[in-house]
Amino acid sequence: MTALPTPRGALTPDRPLADLTWLRVGGPADWLFQPADEADLAAFLAALDPAVPVFPMGVGSNLIVRDGGIRAVVIRLGRGFNGISVDGTLVTAGAAALDAHVAKKAAEAGLDLTFLRTIPGSIGGAVRMNAGCYGAYVADVLEEIRVITRQGRVETLPASVLNLRYRQSDLPEGAVVVAAVFRAKPGNPAALEARMVDQIAKR
Repeated sequence: MTALPTPRGALTPDRPLADLTWLRVGGPADWLFQPADEADLAAFLAALDPAVPVFPMGVGSNLIVRDGGIRAVVIRLGRGFNGISVDGTLVTAGAAALDAHVAKKAAEAGLDLTFLRTIPGSIGGAVRMNAGCYGAYVADVLEEIRVITRQGRVETLPASVLNLRYRQSDLPEGAVVVAAVFRAKPGNPAALEARMVDQIAKR
């Protein structure tokens, strides 16, 4: 097995993935890497043999892993990547932040990202798949994303270059989404909360 760089985060060989997916099925990853923060992830990817594939993994809400597992370094972002902040009409969310948490935090600030409330998973996956429901999609509100490329570079990409379409996007090969910035329409916090309660009831 190829020697891997030594990160500050957790790097586990032959890690079963079944308990990390909602369906609870699937074999192991060659390696599971849980970076400590963006700098850790960038340094790891920069030092990683270019021949070794990487597979970014969210919270496993819509992921089916085959019994044979994944022949790659599976990258799973955790606490260092789940922050949510609001500045005016902009909501910045780490890729590991749950969609539902982003919707609720935005609503508390009087910003409408309510369509995210019933979408399972995290922001990184929502960007990758242009998630949507109730007639709204990530493409409608996404301003830009921050990624770490397979070569370990931190880059900011405007939404316009991602070619967001139904359940698809054009992310650079091997890039890991680490944060996203959304521009949300203002709304009354109580009305936004009521809308999300209604969405949950109809789900």
